Amino acid sequence: MKKFMAIALIVASGLFLAGCSNMSSAATVGGTDISMKMVEDSIAEILAERAKTDTSQMQLESGDALNRSQLQFFITNKIIEEVAIEDNIKITQAEIDAYRTKILGQIGGEPALPNVLVNATLAPSNLVDIFRRDLIVAKLSQAATNSGLSEADAGTAIQQLVIEKAKALKIVINPKFGKWNDLTAQIEAADATNGAVTP
Repeated sequence: MKKFMAIALIVASGLFLAGCSNMSSAATVGGTDISMKMVEDSIAEILAERAKTDTSQMQLESGDALNRSQLQFFITNKIIEEVAIEDNIKITQAEIDAYRTKILGQIGGEPALPNVLVNATLAPSNLVDIFRRDLIVAKLSQAATNSGLSEADAGTAIQQLVIEKAKALKIVINPKFGKWNDLTAQIEAADATNGAVTP
């Protein structure tokens, strides 16, 4: 799971971006709008879960970093869904249910899930989307290795596939969240140096 989630979280999307024309949008991915409310609701849910959890030993995102990570989450999901459509990858409810059972077995059961989600900065309401994304990436990885690529090369190929799909979709990000770096496939703070003076 960690391998697939790591790939999925890294491989978000494409162009160096200006702002959204609609300020109620956090981003647009092709013709799909990711609203400010979607991101805000996800963050509110994460913060509510943190309030019920002992986070003293966790290193958690906050402020602008949390805003960026949640927007990146929604953008990544949409891009990977578009890749799945193009590659005719289907995910069934039975597969999601089986994967959930597998993950719960790995983490110590349902009671451990809230702490795992808090530590990973993931909202419980997004859990099915997380599982779908993992399963899509797993199928992409399997197809790549079946074609003769090594596991490492398969991960690189998936990253490039998603980045190219993002470029085709023409993603636009609200400047409130920062700017897009198409070389690292990450939303960066508007001042990526955090105020440092470069010579």
